[in-house]
Amino acid sequence: MVELLTDFPPHVAAYKASGAVSKEEYRALVMSRVDEVAAEFGHINFLVYLETDMDNYSLAAFFDYLKISFKHFSKWNRMAIVTNETWLRKAYDLLSPLVHGEIRTYRLQDIDVAREWVSAPLN
Repeated sequence: MVELLTDFPPHVAAYKASGAVSKEEYRALVMSRVDEVAAEFGHINFLVYLETDMDNYSLAAFFDYLKISFKHFSKWNRMAIVTNETWLRKAYDLLSPLVHGEIRTYRLQDIDVAREWVSAPLN
């Protein structure tokens, strides 16, 4: 299940994933919100709060995640990945120098720190 998190500044696209994540809900909620932020602000701050593991993402939802990442490649400003999956945090830490913008990873208990960082004004 995907739920948009709405208690963020308007330049932040944020969502929480728990349980199974389908392509349809990912497209309807996350992709449309990212497109909206990109169109309005030209840059995107993004928070992903994963209360589920990546095994619960449908393959199509995962490919949509990659698609939206490349579609807005030059518009990423700050991306906070909040998960207790160590391998996923390490993968994003390694990926960070290769992508536009900055990626920081956090454990679930550090959501408030992630929220504060990703909510900073756009550069």
